[in-house]
Amino acid sequence: LTSSQVAAIGTAQVATMTTDDVLALGTTGIKAMSSAQIHALTTGDIVALTSAQAGVLSSAQVQGLTTSQLANFSTDDIRALGSAALRGLSSTQLGALDSDQIGALSTAQVSQLTTAQIAGMGSDTLNALTSSQIPSLTSTQVAAIGTAQVATMTTEDVVALGSAGI
Repeated sequence: LTSSQVAAIGTAQVATMTTDDVLALGTTGIKAMSSAQIHALTTGDIVALTSAQAGVLSSAQVQGLTTSQLANFSTDDIRALGSAALRGLSSTQLGALDSDQIGALSTAQVSQLTTAQIAGMGSDTLNALTSSQIPSLTSTQVAAIGTAQVATMTTEDVVALGSAGI
């Protein structure tokens, strides 16, 4: 299918696509989907996405993902998300990621999170950042961490903030 043909598929039709159909779209087909079409994908479709397909999702497309869909992303899919897509996630969406998914973020991805995302992180999400990820936070990101969030951090994580945090 061409990009324009994929874009013309209704959300009801997307919801009835098999995982093989979704995989057959490839990266070009996934890239052509609207956020509403992405939202219509089933859990099975999300699980079946390749990391390459996850990697072409735009910020608008990831904004269309439900928390259930995000919870079914593999750690490789999370790692494949581009900076713009990652910045498109809401705090609620970030909160839906489990500690393995948060831990899978590269240090480059962590440094790309917005201050609003950092400030909106629940303690569980913030504490899922590893001691190797925490030093990649920028001083602006660290400034966005609230005192209630800091209070839940381990001593090791506070030490990992290093000069950026103190």
